[in-house]
Amino acid sequence: MSTNSQDQEIDLGQIGKGIKNFFNGIVNSIFDFIFFVKKKIVIIGGLFVIGVLAAFLLDPKVYNHEISVIPNFGSNEYLYKKIEQIDTKLREEDETFFKELGIKKYEDVVGIEIEAYPAIYNFVNNKEQANNFELIKLMAEDGNIDKIMKDEITSKNYYHHKISIKTKGMLKKEEFITPVLNYLNTNPYFEIQQKVYQKNLADKIVLNDSLIKQIDNLIVILSSNNASGTISISEKNSIPELVEKKDRLVSEKQYLLTNENIFDKIIKEESSIINIRDFKPLFLNNKIIFPLVLILLYLLSYFLFSTYKKQSARINS
Repeated sequence: MSTNSQDQEIDLGQIGKGIKNFFNGIVNSIFDFIFFVKKKIVIIGGLFVIGVLAAFLLDPKVYNHEISVIPNFGSNEYLYKKIEQIDTKLREEDETFFKELGIKKYEDVVGIEIEAYPAIYNFVNNKEQANNFELIKLMAEDGNIDKIMKDEITSKNYYHHKISIKTKGMLKKEEFITPVLNYLNTNPYFEIQQKVYQKNLADKIVLNDSLIKQIDNLIVILSSNNASGTISISEKNSIPELVEKKDRLVSEKQYLLTNENIFDKIIKEESSIINIRDFKPLFLNNKIIFPLVLILLYLLSYFLFSTYKKQSARINS
């Protein structure tokens, strides 16, 4: 029994000594590194300055540009395909393509993409697509409504969309954005659709005006009968109905007049915000990354060189 106890005490002592040596090794390594940095502070400081200067010289200022657009006449899929085409041409550096668009400086454009504004309310209440609400209800039965709202097929059919452009340096609208919008608005099929929509819209406005005038005349006649005391019960009840019908026609006319302004383009530009400076988070900023990379490369090369010298001395001995 005494022998076993002594063996256990020896084992515990060795374990304790091993743990102590392990932590001492960590502490020694930390202080070795601190003294090494202190010894090489001039070199490390110089590398940090060189890295910051390199970031200023090599890292261009990146700007974002956002164009809010409304695709008309069912041109949503067409719009997405065209933006995808332009982005592909940028990556291919297709100079001929951009010259045809009237774009001289395309080299500084990093990329272009499009996404829908997540406006499910406008999608459901779109008068041009009356079945959207039923479609969403049907799709929601088999899945999560949030997932459906973000689904690419669904979002392409939203009302508002955002074209995002990233450039190296500032950009003038007429240098890239205006030619791109002109290109998007040049399509024979949708140009015919535009004329049909505009004709139907104008005819509907004229018809609404005619109906509103007829309702006004009827209200005047019925009011005159009321003043003379010869109005019947049915005529008296019809006056509020006529007023309500007129209100609906006036509201519809206002909606049509709004669309008349929107339908003047296949892809209607709603607003543009250009030259938004892209500031990266601190840990992704090249003014931090460049100096750290240089310092890490120096430390790694120093460690490898020291290891090589030690191993070389060991082999020679």
